[in-house]
Amino acid sequence: MIITIANQIGGTEKSMLADSLAALRTQTGRRVLLLDNDPKQSSIGWCAERNASGISPAVMARAISGKGMQPELENLGCRFQDIVIDTEARDSLGSRSALIAAGLVIVALDSDQFNVGMLDAVDSNCFSEDKLTARIATARELNPSLRILVVITYRSTYPTFACLDAVRQFVANIPCAEFFARPIHADAVLHQAYQEGLAISECADQQTAQEIQDLYSEVFGD
Repeated sequence: MIITIANQIGGTEKSMLADSLAALRTQTGRRVLLLDNDPKQSSIGWCAERNASGISPAVMARAISGKGMQPELENLGCRFQDIVIDTEARDSLGSRSALIAAGLVIVALDSDQFNVGMLDAVDSNCFSEDKLTARIATARELNPSLRILVVITYRSTYPTFACLDAVRQFVANIPCAEFFARPIHADAVLHQAYQEGLAISECADQQTAQEIQDLYSEVFGD
């Protein structure tokens, strides 16, 4: 299974989700590969720190560019049972290829995008043709079985009802998209632990660990 984690503005939360899902999946004994298609290479850095610190399980990761991604993914699919792609936010050959190749795309949204005072900007800007929604629509035309799951993260304050309503509006503009109704906590403590090579489930409190575990179950059906 190929899972692509994408968003519109970049940020560490996208990579945290990708890396944490890869770590949880690796724990089950599956052959999992984490692919970093983001020029910032946050996932590569996380994996290197994790493996250098001897954190178990070790996660296999490598960088991948847009050029030749599709045939390379076909080759890697013969060697790995699951591939998690941390793709870049901007519109590029790599991000488009990662969306098209996926069985599931997770759209990671920061709740700050949808806070009161920003909703007008969301309404006017989120759905323009150069945005992620347009790329996803193109990917679905080429891959009609593509599943899309929208996930929201928050740093400190739990998303308000207005924020969640705005996210649901965003989801409604993506054909066949689903909304994962449990926001994922990603505060400063988790960000620091992430820099040390830890996955969310390995450093979070019980509630946050359960949030990422619930997302894992939604993604993989386990």
